[in-house]
Amino acid sequence: MSAVRTAPTIRTGALTMGGGLVLLGLSASVYLVVSARAVGPDAFSSLSTLWTLIYTFGIGAFLPFEQELGRAHAHRTALGTGTRPLVVRVAAAAGAVLAALLTAGALLAPALVPRLFDGAWTAAGALALALGVMAAQYVTRGVFAGSSRFGWYSAQLGVEGVVRMAACAALLAWGVHSAAPYFWLLALAPLLALLLTLPGLRGAVPAGPPAPWSELSENLGWLLLGCLCAQGVANAAMVALKLLSPHDDTAGQFLAAFVIARVPLFLFQGVQAVLLPGLSAALATGDRTAFRAKLRGVLAATAAVGGAGVLGAALLGPWLLRLLFGPEFTLGRVHLVVLAAATALYMVAQVFQSALVSLGRHRDNALSWLAALGVFVLACALPLPPLARVELALMLSCATAAARTALRLRSARPGGVTASGAVR
Repeated sequence: MSAVRTAPTIRTGALTMGGGLVLLGLSASVYLVVSARAVGPDAFSSLSTLWTLIYTFGIGAFLPFEQELGRAHAHRTALGTGTRPLVVRVAAAAGAVLAALLTAGALLAPALVPRLFDGAWTAAGALALALGVMAAQYVTRGVFAGSSRFGWYSAQLGVEGVVRMAACAALLAWGVHSAAPYFWLLALAPLLALLLTLPGLRGAVPAGPPAPWSELSENLGWLLLGCLCAQGVANAAMVALKLLSPHDDTAGQFLAAFVIARVPLFLFQGVQAVLLPGLSAALATGDRTAFRAKLRGVLAATAAVGGAGVLGAALLGPWLLRLLFGPEFTLGRVHLVVLAAATALYMVAQVFQSALVSLGRHRDNALSWLAALGVFVLACALPLPPLARVELALMLSCATAAARTALRLRSARPGGVTASGAVR
C-alpha cells in the first residue's frame, strides 16, 4: 500500500521541480552566451574558469549533503520525529567542508589567481561567496526534498535562473563589457534565490531527539568522494587548459564549444532525476527484472541522445558556435565532435553510477570516478599541444568511468539496502 502512495509523490515532485530545472538550465546557456559576447574570448577565458570551479566544487562538495539530508529527513518525517537536530548536524558538516575549501583556496590563491583569472582577484572573491551560498542552498534543498516541499525546491532553482537571465539582459542593455559584474552575478543570483526561499523552511524543521552520525548514511564519505571526482571529470578540462595555456583565449573557446556539445547532457538531467528513485523502488520490492528493464531502457535512451549529440556536433556545431557566441569563437568541427563524444560517454557512466548507488555500492562508484580522474591527470602530462592533451584526457577519463562503473555493476550481487544506505 505504501508503494502506491510513494509513486505519485515521486512523479509529482519530479514534475514540480521540472519547471525550476528548466529555468536554471536555460539561464546557464543565456549567461554563458551573453557574457561571452559581452567580454570577448580573452576575458571569457577567465570567466569560464570561474564558472567551472564554482560548479565543480559547489556541486561536488555539497550535493551529497542534500541527498543524505533529504533521505534522513524524509525518514524522520515519516516516523513523526522532529528533524531540527538532524538539519543542524548536516549544516555543521557542510560548513566544515566549506571552511576546508576556503582555507585551501586562500593558501593557493597567490599562485593560482594570476594563472586562472589573469590576476583578477574579483573572481576569487566571487568564487568564495558562491561556494558559501551553494553550501547553504544544498542544505535547504535537502530540507525541501525531505519534507516534500517540492514547490519551494523548484522556486529556489527558478528564482536563481530568472534573476541570472534578467541581470544578463540588463548588463547587455547597458552595454557592460567588463568581466567583473559577470563574475559577481555567479554568486549574487543564487544568494537572492536562497534568501527569497528561506520562508519555505518555516515549520519544516521541528525540534526532535539528537541526531547521531550513524543516522546519516555510512556511505556519506564515499558519496562525497564520488561526487567530487565525477564533477572533476566533467569540468576539469577547462581549468587544465587554462593552466596549460594561461595567456590565450583557448579556455574560453573551449567552454563555448562545451556549451554546444553538452546540450544532450542538459536533456539527460530530467532522466537522471527520476532514475535513481525508480531503480531503488524496484530493488525495495525485490523486483530484479524491473530493475534490469529500467536500466536497459535508460541506457538505450541515453545512447540515442548521446549519438544524436555527436551527429549534431558534426553537422551543425561550428555554425551554432558562431551563431550563439559570435564570429570570434572558431573552434573547429573535430573539437566539437570530440567533446560531444566525451559527453555521451559521461552520460553512460552517470547511468551506471545511479545503478551502483541504488545497489548501495557507493565505494565501487567512488573508486571508479577516482580512477577516471587519475587517468585525466596522467593524460594531461602527455607531450602534446595543450588543447589536444586536454581533449584526449577528457575522452580517456570519461571512457574509464563508463567502463569501470559498468564492470563494477556487472559484478555486484546486492542483498538489498538498509534505510541508512548500507548494504545488507
